Amino acid sequence: MQKICVVIPCYNEATRLPIDQIENFLLEADSDVHLLFVNDGSNDETAVLVYTLRFQFPERIRILNLPSNMGKAEAVRQGVLHSLTRIEYEYVAYFDADMSAPLSELSRLQSAMERHHDCGFAFGSRIKVLSNHIERSLARHYMGRVLATFTSLLLRLPVYDTQCGAKLFRASLARVLFGEPFISKWLFDVEIFARIIHYKGYNYAHDCVCEVPLDTWIEKSDSRISFADLLLMPFELWRIRRNYSTRLRIARKKRHANT
Repeated sequence: MQKICVVIPCYNEATRLPIDQIENFLLEADSDVHLLFVNDGSNDETAVLVYTLRFQFPERIRILNLPSNMGKAEAVRQGVLHSLTRIEYEYVAYFDADMSAPLSELSRLQSAMERHHDCGFAFGSRIKVLSNHIERSLARHYMGRVLATFTSLLLRLPVYDTQCGAKLFRASLARVLFGEPFISKWLFDVEIFARIIHYKGYNYAHDCVCEVPLDTWIEKSDSRISFADLLLMPFELWRIRRNYSTRLRIARKKRHANT
């Protein structure tokens, strides 16, 4: 099995980190799966918890302490870049600290990439069907569908769910996508898709990116995204559009020129 590093951004997660779930995952998962906790300037007992975990699994857990709170986007970016300088990982992932998508979903994402050998990026999707377990409030579901619609229009890419906190990249692609800071605190996932289109083109985005329906995703009641943040997301999406419009337009012209 190829080495995988899972980046987990943490800001004041002392009451949210599912320690038992993480311990069970590490006991059952292949030894080549490592976790990197990015302590994003927490001022609660988050550091105590993650260092206790590292004491239990010293070969499997690493910790990156940021000097101050930089926000989820930068915490993930710093974690990805840090992981790529330490060990020759084949894959780099990131999962939310509350484990709404449990770490066991990592194998589902990796299996999708192994079935599609050209796939460089696999991401979880919260598509509710009879055979899976997706728990999400109606308000957040419908807000998510509105956001997904505008995102698809912006990217000209039929993505169902850009915001699910379970994503896996080949290390070679991650080096390209996470090189520069993101402009959005919460919608940096949308920027990831825009960067794929910019650097790799629309054909790559269509053929080498896998959207994978998750088996389990359970919304936590103490989500860090407030209702006010949700209201600001259209503005954030506009900022992304303004910043990436030229790059996306060039990519569309290249696609048309090659057809």
